[in-house]
Amino acid sequence: MARYAFLTWDGAGNQPPSVGIAQTLVDRGHHVVFAGYAGQQEYFRARGLRFVPLPRASAAWQDLPPPRMFAVKLRSVWAAVEHLRDVPQFLTEEQPDVLIVDCLMFGALAVLEDAGVRTMNLVHSAPGALMPPGGAFEARLLDPVNRVRKDAGRLPLKNLRAAWESFPTLCTSVRELDPLAAEAPPSFDYIGPVWERAAPCDWQSPWPRSDSRPLVLVSFSTGPYWDQRSRIERTLSALAERRYRILVTSGRTDVSRIAVPSNAVLVTGLPHACVLPYAAVTVTHAGHGTVAASLLHGVPLVCLPNPAADQPALAAQVQALGAGLSLDGEAATPDEIAAAVDKVVSDPSYAANARSLGRTIAGAPGAAAAADRLEQLARWDQPGDPKSAPTRCPPQSH
Repeated sequence: MARYAFLTWDGAGNQPPSVGIAQTLVDRGHHVVFAGYAGQQEYFRARGLRFVPLPRASAAWQDLPPPRMFAVKLRSVWAAVEHLRDVPQFLTEEQPDVLIVDCLMFGALAVLEDAGVRTMNLVHSAPGALMPPGGAFEARLLDPVNRVRKDAGRLPLKNLRAAWESFPTLCTSVRELDPLAAEAPPSFDYIGPVWERAAPCDWQSPWPRSDSRPLVLVSFSTGPYWDQRSRIERTLSALAERRYRILVTSGRTDVSRIAVPSNAVLVTGLPHACVLPYAAVTVTHAGHGTVAASLLHGVPLVCLPNPAADQPALAAQVQALGAGLSLDGEAATPDEIAAAVDKVVSDPSYAANARSLGRTIAGAPGAAAAADRLEQLARWDQPGDPKSAPTRCPPQSH
């Protein structure tokens, strides 16, 4: 039995993969603890997982309107000087055998380059979409990250992927969704998407079974960091009173003043697996979790990506693979959204390509493979002192 610790933050879609892996480790009899930001406690404890707030990083976090949240995340998560003190304190208190770190916590990764604890880097998307070398996301992060690395006594990075290459890395995606998969180093292990274990679905469709209109799932980010309201409004306007049934999952978006047409229903949240078996298309921000879940069920996509992180690249990859269409998420008009939905629903090639990708995703080893790699890294079942185990875990081929 080994002790596993996860370092995490609230980026919405980054949390379910770590939960799914943790649930598998718990099933195998291991101890698991999460450390992150105070606002995450309810999320993890509701799933039966122990959670410890990082005190300094939590104090640095602020809840601000979406336009100002990028600066908050940059300062208090991605390039957080507070991690230089919080992480060593956490290691001293918890003494984990293996630490699993969210790939965007670059201050924590800097500490762990020479902390003497076996560490796994967790990339919760397609790495080439999330952090392409020389991309816009990296351009905004690189200098702040290098300032934190200097404070940690580490050498500067030429690109942020170099921070990941210092550790064995689990990528909870498939190569087909990664536009830069051919350039991935050997330490990147694509295990496939991982979802947290969901309770049995008790959702009842508000439409009668005799209603044969195609069902459109409208699902944008569950996080509060982007302007999802505009996307919801434009999509509802695009499809209002047309030949579709529309189900909108609004997440943390305030939809109290949004006009809802008669062919649409809004719900706060709903597990994707409850509705995707019945959906004809997903209209989405192109977050990795929504993209992967839709494809798993053979559902093509119309993507309205937010302008940062992995979403623009994933949307473009979906279109390149013929499994959907990508629009300008900030500027697409209702007419453009309607035309894209019509095209994806009426052309069977989109659904066929989505089903093909879905078979690839379904065949990926997922959380079980992640647990296998982590057990290998811990050497928990080997005789002798587990601290003598190697700190590198060779990637596996699938």
